[in-house]
Amino acid sequence: MGDRDVRRLVLAAGMAAFLTGCGTAAQTAKNPEPTTTPLHVHQANVDEAITLTGADDAGVPGTLRLAVKVKKVISTAVGRGAFEKPRKGERFAAVRFVFKNIGSAAYQDSPTFGAKVIDDSGHGYDPTVATVSAGRGFPRVLTLLHDQVGSGFIVFAVPRHARIVTVQYALNAGYATELGQWRVR
Repeated sequence: MGDRDVRRLVLAAGMAAFLTGCGTAAQTAKNPEPTTTPLHVHQANVDEAITLTGADDAGVPGTLRLAVKVKKVISTAVGRGAFEKPRKGERFAAVRFVFKNIGSAAYQDSPTFGAKVIDDSGHGYDPTVATVSAGRGFPRVLTLLHDQVGSGFIVFAVPRHARIVTVQYALNAGYATELGQWRVR
């Protein structure tokens, strides 16, 4: 086998790997899931705070500390604008979160990453891009220094007949080792 044949073989193998990976990469990009399992799951009821830790901007674990509270869950929320309507067979659900920075490291992240709602069948739903008439959402990036508080709604598109039973939140875009879970009644 000559150099030319080896190059063709390497090119063919690379192209096959690329084409094989396209479906998986597209699916992952569409709905990425954290690759780590939370080590600690903290449970509470709606309107109770959970202290969650994560890594600061330098990547030092445990230095970011937030008291996170699910203040309210609106099972059927109305889109604010004329074009903000859920797809056919879905409805908007909105969760009002309150974050208080109780650590020394600044929190600077998008609060929507790391949030999820779970229905009574065990299906999880990630946030959607929408605003609701119930109240304001979060800015794209929220910055909280020590003792500062931020609150807003995170919106989810869920099937019309799904019953939300759990709200989840983890810092660091959902990749932190601690997970907060609030029971919805």
